[in-house]
Amino acid sequence: MFFVAYCSRLYFGEIAMTIDVLRRAKIAGRAIVDIANWREVLPRAAEGQPVTEIRLRGGITVTARPENALWPHFSDIWYHRTYTKHCEIPANSVVVDIGANVGVFSLFASRAARLIYALEPSSSNFSLLASNTSRSKNIIPLNLACSAADGQAALDLSKDPVSFSLVTNGISGPREIVDVVRLETLFEQYKIRHCDFLKLDCEGCEFEIIMGSDAALMSRISRIVMEYHDHLSKEFSHRDLVQKLTTFGFSPVVYNSNGTYGMIAATR
Repeated sequence: MFFVAYCSRLYFGEIAMTIDVLRRAKIAGRAIVDIANWREVLPRAAEGQPVTEIRLRGGITVTARPENALWPHFSDIWYHRTYTKHCEIPANSVVVDIGANVGVFSLFASRAARLIYALEPSSSNFSLLASNTSRSKNIIPLNLACSAADGQAALDLSKDPVSFSLVTNGISGPREIVDVVRLETLFEQYKIRHCDFLKLDCEGCEFEIIMGSDAALMSRISRIVMEYHDHLSKEFSHRDLVQKLTTFGFSPVVYNSNGTYGMIAATR
């Protein structure tokens, strides 16, 4: 029995390894099509080395600092379909990207969307976002955060640049004062009558945005895909987000759950 069990584990282990190899090969094949400098990018990614420049074949160059984890971020969005696993970005659509970081999702969305509003509060990330999207005529970079109230707030810079947050852990550390708008204010200021795809990666502010919105505003949005961060809210969890989205008429799906992190896709 021991030998049979051992062989079974070995067999299924080999299957898992084969699947992983095929998955990596598929991603590499797609990357070769999309990325002009794939000969530099793919070996560095395979070795776990930081990638700081991705030159897309359309002429756009995406640059980032090593701590921005550009390749994991890029491959998750472009090839693992983190934000489009359960709903596509419609052609000729209006997209709002809250937590745009250096612009990887916005550039992905720009291939289908008519217009993308890309919000990033951090000045260091925003400078990269503006540079990376400067050749994309359908991306509007905005140096803003989105939360429950208009005004200004302190952005916590104590973590890596993909985890900067308006939600602080109480520990003193580097901060940056940033401009903040409510989602409703954003729609009013930029005359967004309807949003086809709302993407949220705002490190805890997803709770304030969704839980603080009303039905009239939500009726102007067709699809919402977000990361949730349960550990960054003392009052709510992703279950509250799911319930709230359901009351707004969405059909939410929770996926990629990993402890207090995960994803929600909500469609009508």
